[in-house]
Amino acid sequence: MPPVPVKPPPARSPGALPPRAGMPPAQKVGAKVVQIVRPRVLAVDDTPDALRQLRDCLKALNAECFTCGSGNSAVEFLGKELVDLAIVDVSMPGMDGFEVCRAIKHDPRTADIPVILVTGDIKSEDTNRGIELGAFDYLTKPVDPHECTVRVHAALQMKRLMEELKVQLMAPEEQRRAQAELTQKMTDFQHGMTTTHWQKRFGQLAASFVDDIHFPLAHALASLQILMVDERLKDDVRQRLLLLHAQFRKVNDHLRRLINISVYSRSPQLLRPAELVADVTRLLEPEFTYHGIVLDLQLDPTIEWWGMRSEISRAILYLLHNAIEAHTEKGPVIKRRFEDEGDEEPSKDDPNKVPIIMVLAEQTGDTIVIQIRDNGPGIPPELHERIWDPYFTTKTPPHTGAGLHLARAIVRAAGGEIQLQSPGPACSTQFSVVLPVNVILEEPPVEEAPPEEPSPEEAEPSLSEEADAALTASQAQEEEPAAQA
Repeated sequence: MPPVPVKPPPARSPGALPPRAGMPPAQKVGAKVVQIVRPRVLAVDDTPDALRQLRDCLKALNAECFTCGSGNSAVEFLGKELVDLAIVDVSMPGMDGFEVCRAIKHDPRTADIPVILVTGDIKSEDTNRGIELGAFDYLTKPVDPHECTVRVHAALQMKRLMEELKVQLMAPEEQRRAQAELTQKMTDFQHGMTTTHWQKRFGQLAASFVDDIHFPLAHALASLQILMVDERLKDDVRQRLLLLHAQFRKVNDHLRRLINISVYSRSPQLLRPAELVADVTRLLEPEFTYHGIVLDLQLDPTIEWWGMRSEISRAILYLLHNAIEAHTEKGPVIKRRFEDEGDEEPSKDDPNKVPIIMVLAEQTGDTIVIQIRDNGPGIPPELHERIWDPYFTTKTPPHTGAGLHLARAIVRAAGGEIQLQSPGPACSTQFSVVLPVNVILEEPPVEEAPPEEPSPEEAEPSLSEEADAALTASQAQEEEPAAQA
């Protein structure tokens, strides 16, 4: 596919940001630079459908997208034009993605352009090779729109930080104070991106492992049930089989919870928010125990909601992780068997001494509310808006800050919203997931009983009744003259 013809922009220095359309070039004021208003992104793939999908993802970022169908055409295009980001497919005939990345990084004119490699199967050797060549990040096929948005935003933010660092190095001596802070910020950012990448890779391996052992475990449970029905078994053997069945059942329930979160739901279904919250908290139970966090669940089991199980479960998981991280600075709670027996227990009257996370699920009017509260340090008012930005965090690495951004994107895609209160009611921080009620329970109409029709015996008097009436009338006529005499 030949490169899309574009109108040549005005000349600018290598790596410089493009000027806003209809406005003069941005002027530098001291050490300040204008942020990327409309980034220029180059997408390289030999498949038209993949290019179309990338173009749709980039439109949401208001990016100026250029496409090339081969590695050679991409290198030729970059020889004439500069972009702010390159998204390159690894598997292409002729010049593959690794060679394109090497060509970009070896050219001083394009060396500062971040490169995101796209592949259908991430292998450890391929990942190491791409990082050694200077690739910034990876995307897996099929490309998830939310993940693409977050990683493209991260790459553009890194490009902006690099531009700011260059300006700082060229600025006068009095404007170089922020150099160390900016360099540390970039180092932490890269460390967080690397950690996120490996966590995603391990998550994919875990999901594949869970899917592989799910069916054998189900067959093992069925076989145990058949064996326990046998009347010839001895009591001790039956007890061992019952114990083994209980353990297998526990593992099977845990795998079911993992599958509900890791496997993408293909279609919406009828859900109970109380069950979703209970499943996610059971998965996080080891973390609650490790950090000594007291979990308080107040869930209404009668609430029903129609939506995607995996997506809303991930949103709840992100929010619960955020609440756990609010207490992790204190370190794990470890008690020694004999030395701590005389230690004074913390007072329950002071909630700040005991880390507490409370989860409530209730329906109020036409909305379903899932509240996650914690008594951690809280969030300053000036950060109430910034915490939703991708990769903004007040915590140290490996925390990246992407969880809250992804949680809000998921809830908004479901037609809801996440609200923040800090301080909240009787807590330090409260996140409220507000979802619209989309399940209406219709009461069956009450059928009125038809009026009872009179029986034929009641409708028409019988012959015996007519005879009795005539006899009574004749007796009355005979008694009248006697009464007159």
